[in-house]
Amino acid sequence: MHISANSYNSSERMRKIVKFNKQRQNEDNNNLILEKSNPRASASISLLRKRLVPQYNFKIVELGCGKGSILLTIAQSLGAKEIYGVDVNEEALEEAQAKGIKVAKVDLNKDPLPFPSNFFDIVLMQEVIEHLTNPDNAIEEAYRTLKPKGYFLISTPNLAWWVNRLALLFGYQPYWTECSTRFNVGKFRRNATEPLSGNLRLYTLKALQELVSIHGFNIVSAKGLTYDNVPFIFRKLDQLLSKKPSLSQIILLLAQK
Repeated sequence: MHISANSYNSSERMRKIVKFNKQRQNEDNNNLILEKSNPRASASISLLRKRLVPQYNFKIVELGCGKGSILLTIAQSLGAKEIYGVDVNEEALEEAQAKGIKVAKVDLNKDPLPFPSNFFDIVLMQEVIEHLTNPDNAIEEAYRTLKPKGYFLISTPNLAWWVNRLALLFGYQPYWTECSTRFNVGKFRRNATEPLSGNLRLYTLKALQELVSIHGFNIVSAKGLTYDNVPFIFRKLDQLLSKKPSLSQIILLLAQK
């Protein structure tokens, strides 16, 4: 039986299309799982989706993107046209690039972003600002590279988390803070040898809002988040109190240029 070249090529094209669709489906399923399992990703998507024009192809960048998993989830869920990420970690950037993200190595403490002014529609900076020695540089660059009316979405641990308020009342070091570069000391039910997070600067909701406003942004919305990292008997209380951003474990702040 003779099979023509055209028939073979058509079959091969069909096979590739089916394979590609399966890969996309797997990626979509993975992103959906991450969106549901990560409160920060799902809350970010919810805040931004309410304000984006439907079917509007936009550019998005994350400052401190790491391996890019959360960035990709947020960007694809919102329908971003172009996805960018910057970080100082070259190995993480390689993994992000393998996911299709356009990457650049940047030290947010001192480097300008390698993008023109008024370039992005959305700038993300999620749980990064607390690690910076010079957060003003990163915020200034976020403002510069955003288009007018573009959105800046930032998240960070809350120094005034209700648990931290109780910790201070009883003489303990607030969680998320660090007194040593080697030991995790002074915290209730926390072993001194437990890993450090590397946080340098912590913010209350008021401080974060004021800092972002000083750099020219208009505050749009604030949302409180929590993770399942508190004892089970306090988890429901933490979820309830974290609905108020000033008391929450994690602050998610949306601002506009």
